[in-house]
Amino acid sequence: MASAVSYEYLSAQKGAASGIASLDANTKIPVAQLPSVAISNFKGTFATANDLPAVADSKLGDYAYVTAATSYYYFNSALSTPAWVNQQISAADYGALTAQQKSIVPYIITG
Repeated sequence: MASAVSYEYLSAQKGAASGIASLDANTKIPVAQLPSVAISNFKGTFATANDLPAVADSKLGDYAYVTAATSYYYFNSALSTPAWVNQQISAADYGALTAQQKSIVPYIITG
């Protein structure tokens, strides 16, 4: 059981720099509490993968949300042909990736 001291400490850390993120009314972390690198690499929300920024305009670490796929896409310049990659991937496709490719995108194995 948590003590009053730990509750007060945790409450003081909520939403504070280097503390604990709070959640907004939509259960999302407020943008002001996200690290700048997370915001600067976010390229926006797009209807389909075909609408993502051009490969020539993208760099490693860029990511975007694709509404049609209900998924985030990450730009992977470590591929033999750099491309936007859906983070949701089958176990078989994940197994075929190199260790470097696996480390670049936070994949979600879908089956």
